[in-house]
Amino acid sequence: MAVLYRLTNRAAVGLALLGTVGILLMVIHITLDVVLRSTLSVSVPATVELVTRYYLITMALLPLGWVEWRREMIAVEALEGLMGPWLVRLSDVLVSLLSAAIYTVLAVATWDKAMEQYDIGSYVMSLNFPMPVWPTYFVLPLAFALAALVCLVRLPFLAGGAPSSPESQGGK
Repeated sequence: MAVLYRLTNRAAVGLALLGTVGILLMVIHITLDVVLRSTLSVSVPATVELVTRYYLITMALLPLGWVEWRREMIAVEALEGLMGPWLVRLSDVLVSLLSAAIYTVLAVATWDKAMEQYDIGSYVMSLNFPMPVWPTYFVLPLAFALAALVCLVRLPFLAGGAPSSPESQGGK
C-alpha cells in the first residue's frame, strides 16, 4: 500500500507541476503576443487556439488529482458537527467512493471521445496551418483517472480514522 501511496502522490504532484508549467507558458505566450502586437504590429500565430485548446485544459484539469490528494475540493460540513466520529468517518469513506465512481465514469467517457478525436486526427486551422488538437483530449481521461485513483488510495486511511494520508499521521 505504501508503494501505491507514493506512486499516486508523485503522479498527482507531477501533473500539478505540468499544470503549473502550462500556466507559465501561457503567461509568457500571451505577454509576448501583446508586446509584439503593441510594438511591431505583429501577432504570434495561433495564440487563441493554443490558449483555449492547450493551456487552459492543462491549467484546469491536470491539477485535479493533486487537489483531491490534498483534500482541498469544495466540502460542505454543515452536519459534521452533529455527527459522531464514526459517522464522520463513514461519510468521508462514502464521499470518497462516490467521487471515485464519478471520476471513473468521466474518465471512461472522455477516453472514448479522446480515441474518437485521435482516430479522425482532429485539428483546427490557424493561418492556413492545421494545428492538431487531438492530444488535448487525452488530458481529461488522464486527470479523471488519477483523481479516481487518489480517492481509492486514501480509502484505507479514511476508514481507519486518519485525516487522509500517512503524511497527516507523521509517517510516509
